Amino acid sequence: DVSFVGIYNLNKRWTFSSSLIYSTGNAVTYPAGKYNVGGQTVYYYTQRNAGRMPYNMRLDLSATLEGRNKGKFQSSWNFGVYNALGRKNPYSVEFINDPTDPSKTVAEQTSLFGIIPSVTWNFKF
Repeated sequence: DVSFVGIYNLNKRWTFSSSLIYSTGNAVTYPAGKYNVGGQTVYYYTQRNAGRMPYNMRLDLSATLEGRNKGKFQSSWNFGVYNALGRKNPYSVEFINDPTDPSKTVAEQTSLFGIIPSVTWNFKF
């Protein structure tokens, strides 16, 4: 895994940050073949974790606005975007029969999160 982090203080109130995360794909076991038993498809496997899922890459961005602190009360607002690139990073892979040709097997990737915006208000007293 590799991460690049950048932080920029524009002034006393505004801070911008970014984080780019890259990781190689997780190990996965692909089926070596399949056979049919009583109408059910059964996959068989030879080597465990011999394959790799696609790589993961994510860019997170945020901007923090420090409030005008009054005495012991302090606050800040944080505006963020998780996965700003909107990349469909693989979470899991499932092997299914090809709907157009049941004699073939296709890999179906599941991705969990797209772009997720966030707003947070932090306060101390």
